[in-house]
Order: sequence, then structure tokens, then C-alpha cells
Amino acid sequence: MNERKIEIRENEPLAPLTTFEVGGPARYCVRIVCEEDAAAALSFAGEKGCETLILGGGSNVLISDEGFPGLVLLNRITGITVEESGGSVLVTAGGGENWQEFVDLCVARGWQGLECLAGIPGTVGASPIQNIGAYGQEASQAIAEVRCLEIATGEAVTFDAEECSFRYRESIFNTRHAGRYLVTSVTFRLLPGGAPVVKYRELAERLAGISLPTPADVRDAVIAIRAGKGVLVRTGFESFRSAGSFFKNPVLPRARFAEIEALLSEAGKAENWAWPLPGGDVKVSAAYLIQSAGFARGHYRGNVGISPHHTLILINRGGATAREIVEFAGEVRQRVLDRFGVALLPEARMIGFASPPFGCDREE
Repeated sequence: MNERKIEIRENEPLAPLTTFEVGGPARYCVRIVCEEDAAAALSFAGEKGCETLILGGGSNVLISDEGFPGLVLLNRITGITVEESGGSVLVTAGGGENWQEFVDLCVARGWQGLECLAGIPGTVGASPIQNIGAYGQEASQAIAEVRCLEIATGEAVTFDAEECSFRYRESIFNTRHAGRYLVTSVTFRLLPGGAPVVKYRELAERLAGISLPTPADVRDAVIAIRAGKGVLVRTGFESFRSAGSFFKNPVLPRARFAEIEALLSEAGKAENWAWPLPGGDVKVSAAYLIQSAGFARGHYRGNVGISPHHTLILINRGGATAREIVEFAGEVRQRVLDRFGVALLPEARMIGFASPPFGCDREE
């Protein structure tokens, strides 16, 4: 069988391919629309002896000013299939499918399971990698399996949900197997006519006038909330050049949480800033820690700042460099560390840096 022809571009600008709109070029770049394209691209990378980077919607990355020295694969693998399975449906979507459009499709058909994840920018292929989540729902709660190509060999492999080892913003794909696989499709198990589970108070307040909210009601409420925070990347809505939430919400032992709570109570603690987890740990709002450390919404320095709508979102105000963003984020992180003893970890992936910023032990 003849190897599929693909177009490899050289020195391709990456800034226009990310929502932060910063970063240098890729040494090589290729658009893939099927597994055969991906296999051919991986073969090229092997011949050149260069590293690879998979880029979907470019919504959760910060690319260095130097760019990426290897091959960037733009995942544009599309296609959706549906299979009935008992009382549920198995919906398989290509890794390059637009996430927002995919959620809209599922909601339109009355399938429950992804409605709280509406409005998140990016692609389907990114959803299992960092186990995307919002408003009390995570992708892992609906994922049945993930199909991938192993980058080193080009061989196809499928993981079930248990094998993915999902945790808060984590999976095998961004921890012990980071950079090892390219996600070509994801299968979700959804419930036709299922009743949404509304856990977050902010969302519940939006739905207060609806006795039995549908997935569409929840989706609409989530979209309204995200639009109000300026994090909805959709035509007709105000948005900013950003990577979304720049830092992860830290998960702390209860004893450590109690110490921080005592510090905050001196200044009058806000409501809804911490969430108990099974096992005794507590997830804490990074946005609230940042605000309490002295950074208000709208604070900025030069070309970089904090969103006027949400403290956790760092924005490129126009013309920012990756270095400026890292320096600004480092200042925020250090202030939180000094005030509360909590080292915030970036949720945005750091790409192409000589050494991972913020003392992280790995670069994705």
C-alpha cells in the first residue's frame, strides 16, 4: 500500500493557531485529517529525528517565543458515529471535532452527560488529555474509551476509561504517558433524555426558575455564565486573547486548608471558594487566592494582565510575548506562595521552553 501524501510546511507561525496569539514558529507543521495522515506524519518525524507536538484548537497552550523545534501536527480528524447501547448511546467523535459544536450536537439530540462542558474552546481530542471539566462535570464521567496512535510506532491503541487513570485535570496522557499518544477519536457514553445533575451554586441560581432543567437549559445557563466571564470564544461574544484558566485550582490536605481558611477569615472570607473532595482533601479556588494576594480583576502591566471578568484568566492585551506572560504569571504565583504557602501549577501547557516555567517538573 502506498504511503499517503501529506503536505509538510516549514517555519509555520504558531501564534495564529492559539487563543493566546503568542509564540514563535514550528520547524515543521502538517494538517492531518485521518489516521493515515497521522501515521505518515509520524513517519516523517521519525526520519527527521524530531519531536512532535499535537495541536487541536490551541486553546490551552502557551508557546515560547522561540516556537517549537519539531513537527506540529494539527489534528483535524473529524467524523461522528452513534451506537445505541442499552439505555445509553455511544457517541464517537474524531479528535479534531470542534468541542463546542460537538456538545451542541449532543444537547440538541437530548443526550445528557456533557452539557456543563459547553463553551469550552478546543477539540474533542483534548478532552481526555487534561480531563476537561466545569461546573461540577468532567469529561471522564462520560468517556467510554479513547483511541490513539502511539507516536513512536504509529500503531493504533484503545484505552478504556479505567486505563486512562482520570483525576482532576489529569490522565495518563498528560502525566506518565505525556507526549506518547495522538488522540484520534473519543467515545462517550451519554443518556438519552437523562436529567442533568446541577452541583454548582452559580449554575443552580441561573436555573432557579426551571423546575426540571433539561440538558439544553443547563447548556444555555453555562454559556451565559461563561459569556459573563469573557471566556466564551464564540462569534458575537466578548472574549480575550488567553488560554482560559491559566492556573489549576489547588487540591490541599484538610489541615493545610484550615490554615489558609484562618488567614482568609481575618479579612472576611468569601463564599463558595472551596469544595470538599472524597477522601478528605479540599479543592480551593485559585482565583480567590490570587485576588486575596492582591491581584484584582483588570490588573495589568504592559501587554499582559488579568481579565476584567475573572482573576484566573491571564490575557494578552495586544502584542505580548510569551516571556512577558511567563514573567507576569510568575509574579502572581510568587505572591500567592508568599501569602499562603501554596504553589499554583499552570493549567495551560508550556510548549517549547528551554526549561519549564514555574519550577514544573515536566513540559508538555
